[in-house]
Amino acid sequence: MLPATYAENPPGKIYDRNRDWNRIRTWGRDRDREHDSGRQRGRGREREHDRDRERDPFAMIIGSSPGITAARNLARRAARGDSNVLLLGETGVGKGVFARAIHEAGHRARGPFVVVNCAAVPESLMESELFGYEEGAFTGALKTGKPGKFEQASGGTIFLDEIGDMPLMLQAKVLRVIQERVIERLGGIREVPVDTRLIAATNKNLREMVATGEFRGDLYYRLDVITITIPPLRERKQDMPELVDCFLKKLNKVCHTSVTGVHPAVMDAFLSYHWPGNLRELENVLERALNLTDGNEIRPEDIPVRFWEVLGSHLGEAGGSKGFNGPGLDESLVAHERAILVATLRAAGNNRTRAARMLNISRSGLYKKLRKHGIPSKG
Repeated sequence: MLPATYAENPPGKIYDRNRDWNRIRTWGRDRDREHDSGRQRGRGREREHDRDRERDPFAMIIGSSPGITAARNLARRAARGDSNVLLLGETGVGKGVFARAIHEAGHRARGPFVVVNCAAVPESLMESELFGYEEGAFTGALKTGKPGKFEQASGGTIFLDEIGDMPLMLQAKVLRVIQERVIERLGGIREVPVDTRLIAATNKNLREMVATGEFRGDLYYRLDVITITIPPLRERKQDMPELVDCFLKKLNKVCHTSVTGVHPAVMDAFLSYHWPGNLRELENVLERALNLTDGNEIRPEDIPVRFWEVLGSHLGEAGGSKGFNGPGLDESLVAHERAILVATLRAAGNNRTRAARMLNISRSGLYKKLRKHGIPSKG
């Protein structure tokens, strides 16, 4: 700094301190502007991504595997009209996401989207919940009466989730709404017209339920106009990296973290796991891990203990009770065996017996692996 200052202020010239400080401040402001501009560009890309999703409701359905692509394409076609849609799939595969995307992509998008979980509403309240009631219909009824979900959804879409749990008596009334487009409130004497699109979902086999008399055949055939089967997560493993990335971006905002990815051993474990809870379970595992990690990457020790227990049990069943050595274990997972052993030991509180049980191997088998990887057999 001194030579430069001397060059700018040789002997005989007056040193202008204010001028130099102004230059420093100007340089600092320019750097701040560049930094802010970079942050704004990053935020701009995120906002542009969000706008893309707003323009295309189906952008929220992540994945490019054949099963999810076929389901998404069929849902796009279903959104063009008003035909009834039946969504089939296990718990947690995203049936609600599909239903909302179909609604938002259709001409009823400006209308209401009303969700009814048929498994969560007590049978004694289901009729008044769906069809509403008039004044004095029962003890405790509002004096003004109350519109039901079908009336509330008029002009939009009603989503009957878990319709396989709907009582038979109410199935007959829903059938009438579909056929005649009218409802009759509980305790009422007049018919109320409704203009509602119906989307239903279930994780049960309705065909079998029709055969056993647990579900009305006439209602089933009314619902089964456009049937979309959503594949479970275990059948779309190629989508795992994209799904993990999507959930991390979402959950970082919830957990106030800045995690950018997962350790390769964690990804390998995710690819080997059978995910009985599907997307809902994946999101739960990631959220728990985000709350435990201190870095910008989720490591094996950040994953819940229960995950490793179920994974070890599943691999043992796949490998004929060979546990961690079973052929059900991917070669890529074997390559990260040491990381998983360390993570399991930490999750088990360094209890070797519990760790062996979690990995579905014998205690002696665990000690053998610990020696193989140079992991201390104590503490």
